[in-house]
Amino acid sequence: MLELYFLIVIGVFKNKVYMKCHICQNTTSDIFQTKILKKYDVSYHQCSSCRFIQTDDPFWLPEAYENIITSLDIGLISRNLYLQEQVPNIINTCFTEAQSMLDYGGGYGMFVRMMRDIGFDFFRQDIYCDNLFSKHFDITDFHDKKIDLVTAFEVFEHLNNPLVEIEKMFKYSENIIFSTTLIPDDINLFKDWWYVAPETGQHISFYSEESLRFIAKKYNLFFYTNHSNLHFFSNELLNQNIVDDMFLKKVSLKERIYNRLLGNLKSKHLEKKSLLQSDYDYILKKISK
Repeated sequence: MLELYFLIVIGVFKNKVYMKCHICQNTTSDIFQTKILKKYDVSYHQCSSCRFIQTDDPFWLPEAYENIITSLDIGLISRNLYLQEQVPNIINTCFTEAQSMLDYGGGYGMFVRMMRDIGFDFFRQDIYCDNLFSKHFDITDFHDKKIDLVTAFEVFEHLNNPLVEIEKMFKYSENIIFSTTLIPDDINLFKDWWYVAPETGQHISFYSEESLRFIAKKYNLFFYTNHSNLHFFSNELLNQNIVDDMFLKKVSLKERIYNRLLGNLKSKHLEKKSLLQSDYDYILKKISK
């Protein structure tokens, strides 16, 4: 008890706040301070073990989320186009048995609509954002027995208590494809890193590979990554060479044009028919009752 008291006193004296890592519960140290929302002085703390970085307790979040999708997120459309090309490769290579899928924190529902257009039976979940593009295909509309696969894109960096929220995802499925950009290897680059985005105040958790591997191990799962921005947890051990080749696969310009114009993504594993017409018929019947 006395030792803890002295640690607190020393921490206050040095104007530092000692926090436990939200991922592995080890000690953290202050690495950087900046103004969030242009008015709040906030410190960033890095774990001494898994290298995860977290902010001070984010008291500013209600203000930061007055607009759920910020005006700075001008990459929303290009990001969804990128994911529409990459995610089918992952599903068709690593989750060939998956049938029903859920986009967790799915925002406006654009990704769900795009994936349904190319034949993947996706539904959307988001308690904060209006569903503009995939109405009638929300989690509340899902009546099958189980979700085989969850996606969560640009969600992890928003989580104040990551393990609590990730456990909510695991209740749907242990197989999760997600995107979040890994922290720079040189921590000195962090203070100027665009992904910190202090102007919006929404990014409060930043991951290293070590921290994501810790999460996988904690829940007895396997972790795979492109070592940059796209990752997944799986309850099955996969051939690492196949996974690496899949991540390295480039989609040609010809394939992109074909996929977007015809709405039919072909792969060596399976072929899927667009759900666009059947969805239209389903919605028309539903709203005509």
